[in-house]
Amino acid sequence: MLFFGNFKRYFVHKLIGAEQLALHEKLDRIVAVVEKLDSIEALQQATGARLELVASAILASPPSSALNDVSIAGLASALRRVRAEQDLATQIARVTDLDMTQPARSVIFLHNSYYHFFYLARALRKRGWRAISVSLEDPNGINAQYYHGEDVNIHDSDPDQLRANAEALFNFAKRHFNLMHFAGQGHMSFFPANFSTDDPADIVEWKKLGKKVAYTISGCKDSTAQSSVHRWAISSTGKSLCDNCVWQDNPLVCSDADNLAWGKRLHKYCDAIFSEMLPSLDYLSSTHAKVVRSPHTMANDEDFWRPDLVIPDAYRLAREVGEVLVYHAVGNYDFRSAGGRNIKGTPAVVQAIDRLKSEGVRVRLVFFTKVPNTEVRYFQAQCDIVVDQLWAGSYGATAREAMLLGKPVVGFINPFEFDPRDSLEVLQTVPIVNAAVDTIYDVLKDLVLNADKRRDIGEKSRAFAVKWHGARASAAAYESAYDDMLARSRSVEQP
Repeated sequence: MLFFGNFKRYFVHKLIGAEQLALHEKLDRIVAVVEKLDSIEALQQATGARLELVASAILASPPSSALNDVSIAGLASALRRVRAEQDLATQIARVTDLDMTQPARSVIFLHNSYYHFFYLARALRKRGWRAISVSLEDPNGINAQYYHGEDVNIHDSDPDQLRANAEALFNFAKRHFNLMHFAGQGHMSFFPANFSTDDPADIVEWKKLGKKVAYTISGCKDSTAQSSVHRWAISSTGKSLCDNCVWQDNPLVCSDADNLAWGKRLHKYCDAIFSEMLPSLDYLSSTHAKVVRSPHTMANDEDFWRPDLVIPDAYRLAREVGEVLVYHAVGNYDFRSAGGRNIKGTPAVVQAIDRLKSEGVRVRLVFFTKVPNTEVRYFQAQCDIVVDQLWAGSYGATAREAMLLGKPVVGFINPFEFDPRDSLEVLQTVPIVNAAVDTIYDVLKDLVLNADKRRDIGEKSRAFAVKWHGARASAAAYESAYDDMLARSRSVEQP
């Protein structure tokens, strides 16, 4: 028994010694990086000081007989906390334009909204904000193809380490940010374990501290009943986009009860809900003061997507003389098309192209579904026409990207509102060539045969997209909405 006791102590000492050395070395490297960055002085005092405190509490030196009573679980938890603090400090230090003094405005964007939060945070920093974008997702996961990166990523395949990382982020956010702005239905928390909770403990604490919460919608079922969307579409067009959606009859994905329950939860905790270009329905109605309508948060970098984009040889498309290329893409096509249903209208696009080709028109469809978004712009830039979605009544990321590239875009625009006062200028003025599944052939034929028209629409599209969706314009609009939110809060709180 004595032998086994000594044997156990030997390996515990060995483990502690190795962890001590590795963590001390890592801590020294982090501190050295932080000390070199004047703009991170406040971070050094807050996060850096805490790092040293936590590290010194864990790395008791030298190991003693007290280790006989050390809880391995407790030790592992403490080590995870130190690693979380160090990793966060490393990533924050890399955001060299982040001002950690006391700017008037601050926001932490949580979870991915495609690449929008990444570019919006960067544009806000240029306006003097303290702003960062944070992801909890695997950078090599299934959705990574849609993202362009983030300022901080706290993902870890170990759920215990992920929890420690989230705790470190939450503590950091509480000290340095006034607004938490998130995306993703059901993701109102810094902690994945809280996603299914009606009253997330961290958000309750955040609000008690007097801090604000904002949200960006993710689609037509976000806070809006399916029946309301169906009624809106039928009332204005006689046709329903819901009838062409694969999730119409799947209550696990889309139902009146769940959609509205989420909207109610948002209104309970959010101070601003950015509905972008969705119609004024249910919990996204303009009658709610906290609902912010029109483009604000879905920012695109106008320099990343630009008409003079240089195309690397590896991405060049073969083209016959006089051939017109029509681009169309659908993300996650495999599970968004079934039983003849396709919310983007892809079958109608294919049929229109095939019909034109059968008539001798030199046209070709360029279709993509699984190309990383950072690369797909090279294919968009080489095409002459881009077809977006033919059922939704608005336009999405593909259209915004294409317009910034100076391309004419075809899609279905439905600016209808039950109250005309809710009409959005952006949908009334967008230069997208309007087409539905039953008119796409005629619209495409006209554009394919008219190069001058394509060129004119492309130039107007670039100017429109810079005005409404460019990162600089988005940052200015967001700043105004932020100030309005604070002013509204103050007026409500006053006697």
